[in-house]
Amino acid sequence: MDPFLAFLMAAIFVSLIIPRLGPFLSLVVSAIIFGLLVGMGEHLLGYVSTGLSRVFSSLAIVVFSGAILAEFLRSTQSLDRIVADLSRLSHRTLAISGAAGYLISLPVMCSITAYMILQPLVSALSVKSSESRRRALFMTAACSVISFNLIYPSPVMIILSGGLGAAPRDLLMRSIPISLALFLLAIVLMRSIFPEREYCREEQGDTGGKGENGDKEDLVCKEKIELPRMSRLRAWAPLLLPVALILPGSILPEEARILSNPAVALLAGAMLGLMLEREKMQKLIHVASRRSGVILLDLCGAGAFGYVVAQSSLPGEIFRLGHFLPTLLLPFLLSAALQLAQGSRVVTATISAQILAGYPLPAETLVLLIASGAFMFSYVTDPFFWLLKDSTGSSLRQTILGYTLPLSLLGLAAFALAAIWPV
Repeated sequence: MDPFLAFLMAAIFVSLIIPRLGPFLSLVVSAIIFGLLVGMGEHLLGYVSTGLSRVFSSLAIVVFSGAILAEFLRSTQSLDRIVADLSRLSHRTLAISGAAGYLISLPVMCSITAYMILQPLVSALSVKSSESRRRALFMTAACSVISFNLIYPSPVMIILSGGLGAAPRDLLMRSIPISLALFLLAIVLMRSIFPEREYCREEQGDTGGKGENGDKEDLVCKEKIELPRMSRLRAWAPLLLPVALILPGSILPEEARILSNPAVALLAGAMLGLMLEREKMQKLIHVASRRSGVILLDLCGAGAFGYVVAQSSLPGEIFRLGHFLPTLLLPFLLSAALQLAQGSRVVTATISAQILAGYPLPAETLVLLIASGAFMFSYVTDPFFWLLKDSTGSSLRQTILGYTLPLSLLGLAAFALAAIWPV
């Protein structure tokens, strides 16, 4: 069968059965169906096993360490302390809720999990208006996706950088400025889509709904932000340690360069969190083991599907198609189409990296183009879409306006920035 037709059938099949079977089974079954349709024969199960093992070997330590950090944040006052510290930097609800989503998505290794952890805090931070609360929650979701799609060492970035040979430090030097530009754009978009403003009045003294400069601003009610007892150093250290190890990258002496490996850096952060909470150590490990097991199965399913597709003739067909499209456009369109078809950004990254290995573009540019496409068309196949619809009490139209539309616009902006950024 024609590989394009087989891939289309497999992608549609995935989107139909994921709600019932879950990602792992759906992706493995779809990989087998695709392989049978294109005539892989006896080699098919070997390709499935290779795809599973490659993802597990590259992400097992990263995901488990991230799960420990996530449980450390959830079971201590660390998250409250972080949000309280962010509130001191800005009195704007959108900026705080967005920054929280951007930061927490990285150690948690999942934008959806980050949103679920932050939802109660963001709801409490927003003023007493359903529209303001909805806007803050959509902002948290959008910014958690920004860092998940663009900032190393998220699973998306690890898969893309490893599969396409992009240096992590070079990626960070390009992706961090792009992500910060998208963060600012997300604030503008949320204010435009949800223009209603609510103003906070302090219990003692009426501010008249005006900020320090006399202009009306969307303020955070300061009385709602109680300073946690946990020290700032204790709360932030497990999060900042991996970043401090990864960023130096290739400038470290060769014998110490292993410390900048994301697995080692995140493991160091996780071990620090366990040492800071010795009395809860066993509980943290137990919960993290269960959570990371589910995440790893889903990621391995994506790896199986991606590797089977990569071993077919489809990559060659796509490369030939690239002769009729601008070189920069094809990776973006492929990634966007995959995102629309099955909804998982990790699956999009995995399949795109395997199909586009060897594509005639600098590795860092190719990674960013694929990551930009993963913002696009996050609609009914994306589980995050339905979570936001339910948790914000939004209609289908409001969820499209608050989630699908802003993310797609952020994807277009990311594509433009990645395309014009000098290599």
